[in-house]
Amino acid sequence: MLPVSTATVALCVIAFTPAFLCVHAALTDRSSTSGCGLSLQTGQSTDITIKSGGQDRQFRVHVPTAYDKTIPTPLLFSFHGATKTMTDQETITRFSNSSVNPSMIAVYPQGLGDTWEGAPYHSSSLPSDKVFVTDTITYLKSHYCIDPTRIYASGMSNGGGFVNTLACSPTHGTAFAAFAPVSGAFYDDDVDTGSTKCKPAFTPLPLLEFHGQADKQIPYFGGESDHGPVPNVPNWLAAWARRNGCLDPVSNAEHEKVFQGYKHESYSCGGVQDIVQHYNITGLGHKWPTLSNSPVDASSRIIEFFHGRHK
Repeated sequence: MLPVSTATVALCVIAFTPAFLCVHAALTDRSSTSGCGLSLQTGQSTDITIKSGGQDRQFRVHVPTAYDKTIPTPLLFSFHGATKTMTDQETITRFSNSSVNPSMIAVYPQGLGDTWEGAPYHSSSLPSDKVFVTDTITYLKSHYCIDPTRIYASGMSNGGGFVNTLACSPTHGTAFAAFAPVSGAFYDDDVDTGSTKCKPAFTPLPLLEFHGQADKQIPYFGGESDHGPVPNVPNWLAAWARRNGCLDPVSNAEHEKVFQGYKHESYSCGGVQDIVQHYNITGLGHKWPTLSNSPVDASSRIIEFFHGRHK
């Protein structure tokens, strides 16, 4: 994380500005996009349609109340699970709630057929979802004041698997600074069968994953799911640690802390502390972790993980 200048800290103290927003302003005072300076309504969500791959594609954008059109702002993508919608994803993540996400623009893309690329049930005849994401970023940069060094991806289930697909893309993963799949369906990155499809655009690559150990739809320890084989999650994490420059053996996380109802594991690789992290939630099934179903709130910890990470 870059240091915050003394002048910035002094101004924050004088104005009693929340520390999170002060650090955000200091971090994002480095680059901007052509959308800076354009007036926008804040504190609300808007549905937008663009052309991508010859088809109309839709996404929802939430601009936080704290948005300043002159300050480059972080951008957070959140991808829904199969058969779900962008509206469902906004609801379960609460990334449009200022108490969870006070300063990032949240984007909820809609998958064609309510699915995402990388899953065996997603039609290969559909236009590329990776291109859609890149086209969406291009649109947002020209209409919103975006910090291009702080673009993040999160998602649930099939959407979490697609987050990994982006992380593994040498072309379309370049825009992102960090990734956070939840209950990820990693069909196209089955490290247990020796898959070599993953070619990250950069390493070390910050990655955070949440998974319920009682998940029966995408089993924690891998094997056959409802729609095909998925990797053992600890093995998948170890593969990312290797990609990030951790030396073998990485069968166990470098740092593992056991709490009531969950374990937190982390790897420090490529000279970066805790760059790969994981929450193994003991009794949780195939769900987005919240304090109503888990001892861990995924949304707040994702924001915490993304905060300060930049390209």
